[in-house]
Amino acid sequence: MSENEKFDVIVVGGGPAGLTAGYVAAKAGLQVVILERGDFCGAKNVFGGIFFTNVLKQIMPDKISEMPVERVVTKRRWSLLTPDGEIAGGFKFTKYSEEPYNNSYTVIRAKFDKWLSEKTEEAGAMILTGATVDDFIIEDNKIKGVKVRMEEGNIYGDIIILADGVNSLLAKKLGLHKELPKEATIVGVKEVIALPEEKIKDRFQLNENDGVAYEYFGYAAKGAIGSGFIYTNKDTISIGVGATIKSLLEHKYNPNDLLEYFKNHPAIFPYIRDGEQKEYSAHLIPDMGYDGISKLYKDNVMVVGDAAGFVNASLFHEGTNLAMESGRIAGETAIEAKRKNDWSSATISLYEKRLNESFVIKDLKKFRKLPKTLEHNPQLFKKYPEIMEEFVRDMFTTDGEPKNNKQRRLIGRLLKKESIFGFIKTAFAARRVIL
Repeated sequence: MSENEKFDVIVVGGGPAGLTAGYVAAKAGLQVVILERGDFCGAKNVFGGIFFTNVLKQIMPDKISEMPVERVVTKRRWSLLTPDGEIAGGFKFTKYSEEPYNNSYTVIRAKFDKWLSEKTEEAGAMILTGATVDDFIIEDNKIKGVKVRMEEGNIYGDIIILADGVNSLLAKKLGLHKELPKEATIVGVKEVIALPEEKIKDRFQLNENDGVAYEYFGYAAKGAIGSGFIYTNKDTISIGVGATIKSLLEHKYNPNDLLEYFKNHPAIFPYIRDGEQKEYSAHLIPDMGYDGISKLYKDNVMVVGDAAGFVNASLFHEGTNLAMESGRIAGETAIEAKRKNDWSSATISLYEKRLNESFVIKDLKKFRKLPKTLEHNPQLFKKYPEIMEEFVRDMFTTDGEPKNNKQRRLIGRLLKKESIFGFIKTAFAARRVIL
C-alpha cells in the first residue's frame, strides 16, 4: 500500500485489547486496520477462561446478549493444596446468577475473539489475518507505518497501537517494553477437557448456566512459585497451571509434567475423571506488576494489554478487563489525536493520563508488591502448606485427646519448624498477596 492509502489507526494484534481499540476508533469514523498474525482472531490467543465484561458493556451495551459465553461464574473458591489434600474457602452468591451476572463469564477464546472481531468489522474496521508485522516504517526520523510480511507489504498510518502480546518485539524496538526477567515471567499450560454437561453440573453442584472458578495455590505447582485453576464451560473444563520461569528452573520442573501432577492431585482428579482432552495450549504471562511497566507511548505509538504488562496476578486473576480498558482508552486517545490532527506525544500522552485515572493502574498499584513478595517468600508455596496441613488435620482428628492438650502439643511441634518471628513475617507477606 502507498502512503496515499494510509489509515488513521494501525492496530497490531487481534486480541481483546487490540480489537477494543479498533472498535472504539472505527465506531467514531476513523479508518482502522487491525493486523492479526493468526488465521483468525483468537487462533493464537490463550488465557485461563474467565472473561470480565464491564468494559465491553461500556462500549457495546446492545451487543452483550449476543456474546458466545459458556457459563456465568457464580461460585469462586481458593484452595491451598498440600501434598495429598487441600484447605479451601470461597463463596457462592445467588445474586451472581442474575443480571448483570457480576460481569464474569467463562468463555472459549477462539469463539469469543472471533465474535468480537466480527463486531469490530461491523463498526468499520478492516481486519487482515495472517499478517506478521516485522518492523516500523521510519521516514525523516518519524514512524509512518509498519512493514508487514504479506502481499500488502508496507502499511501506512498516523498512529500505531501495539497489542501484540507479552513479548512485544515492536515495543522493545522502541524502548517501550522491558525485557521480562525470569522471576516475572510465568509459563502457563492449559488443557480443555470434555465431559458431558450433566456430569459437570453434578460434580460442581451447578444449576443450568452457573459456573465455577477454582484457584489453587501451594502445591498446585508442586511447591514452585505458581498456581493452578479449574473453570467450568458448558461441556468442557478448562484446567491449567503456571509457574515463574525462575522457579521452574530452580526446581528443574517441566511445565507439562507440572500440569500432569496437578491433574492427578487427589483434590483435582475427581473433577476431570473420565474426561477427554480436546485442546492443549501454553503461553507466557507477564507478572511484572506496576513497578515493571515501561513508558506506554511515544510519538504515533501506544502500547496496550499484555504488551504493556497489564495483568493483575493477585487473588483476583484479572487480565482481559485490564486489556480491554487499555484498548478502550487507546482508541479514545486516537480519536482525540485525529480531532486535533496531532499524533505527537503532546496529545498521545493523554493515553497514560487516562490510564492513571482508571482501575487498570490503580489496581496494579495496589498490588505492586505482589511479584517480589512471592519471589522472596517461597515458603508460602511448600513449607507453609505442609505446616498448615499438619495443624488442621491433627486438630480435626477425632482420637479422644483433649483439644487444649492437642493444641499445645501441635503449636510446640510447629514452632520447632518455624519461629514465631518467621510466622509473623510470613503473615505480613501473605497479607500483601490477599489484600
